Amino acid sequence: MTHWAARYVGTPWDAAENHCWAFCRRIWREVFGVEVPEALVDGGSPLAARRAFGQGHEGWQPVDTPQEGDAVLMAKGRHPCHVGVWAAGGVLHSVAGLGGIHTPPARLQGYRITGYYRRAA
Repeated sequence: MTHWAARYVGTPWDAAENHCWAFCRRIWREVFGVEVPEALVDGGSPLAARRAFGQGHEGWQPVDTPQEGDAVLMAKGRHPCHVGVWAAGGVLHSVAGLGGIHTPPARLQGYRITGYYRRAA
């Protein structure tokens, strides 16, 4: 049986409609039945993403050990600028030029994980 994350690998990236946050929102809605608010993020601008992610994590609780569907916040440099979903022991995320990919934590190519978050019930 194929893991649910496989159907999202290869999803095209788009700065307006399928940037990392929109990609994660789609997964949380379709796989976990959870509606997550839209964040107005310019997916092509790391600075805009950093500002959006820096505005707080309302409704999310930090966790030490991720479970399927948890948010994975990542940074390049000091500040968070990217988000993915924990799936099958790695990060399912949407990256410019690559689209939807599944990456083991040790191979995030420049990103470092700054935290795992679980949606509060």
